[in-house]
Amino acid sequence: MEVINEQNKQRLIEYIELNDLDYIPVDNGITRFHILSEDKVTFTIYNNGDQFMVSKYDGKKDTGKPGEQPFEYYQFNTFSEVLEQLKFYDDNLYKVYWQPTLESIEIGFDKNNHIDDWYSKYIKDEFYTVEETFNYKYIVYENKNYSPELISPFNTLHEVSDFNSMELTKVDRLYFEIHPVSCAKKNESYYVKLQCNNEEVLKDYINYFVYKEKGLRMFIEGLFNDMSKFL
Repeated sequence: MEVINEQNKQRLIEYIELNDLDYIPVDNGITRFHILSEDKVTFTIYNNGDQFMVSKYDGKKDTGKPGEQPFEYYQFNTFSEVLEQLKFYDDNLYKVYWQPTLESIEIGFDKNNHIDDWYSKYIKDEFYTVEETFNYKYIVYENKNYSPELISPFNTLHEVSDFNSMELTKVDRLYFEIHPVSCAKKNESYYVKLQCNNEEVLKDYINYFVYKEKGLRMFIEGLFNDMSKFL
């Protein structure tokens, strides 16, 4: 059997991009063309006559212990069926795209995988501005039309009635910063600071590490969806 041809490779890559799946295609000329899933499982797709066979390799099961089977094989009649099954697998993985952090000083910066205008796709209106540090440019969003009530440090936006026992701070504006940590394709990471007090000098933030462009988009969308309950 042979690995799928260039036409189907490109079709697979385009399908991954179109559906915003978290697979990483690997086509380095050394190993067989394959894709790597978010949970580090390798999928290799072969032509099998007029059909297709998918090899699934899970390195976590490659222990040599009796009963452990790192390889599984699946047969499909059409390439469309292969794509649909890969999407189903990715959609059903448990994924974490962001997590709160207490780290506020050494956030890291990957200068080897930085894109100078990384921020351009996120500037949507006049409330976004771009600031600059020694290493990179970052996004600032500030909007006094929003007055969110926040729980610090590891909870996001909530209505007061849901958390009567928790201390909430009503801030006079929505303010957040987005700093690029790495722009490595399919492995992007960001540091997001959400201001949670009204001090102009001694500012306090809820800090997050956000993973992947997809995660950042979801984080921002979720933030504004939560904001709608306060309008």
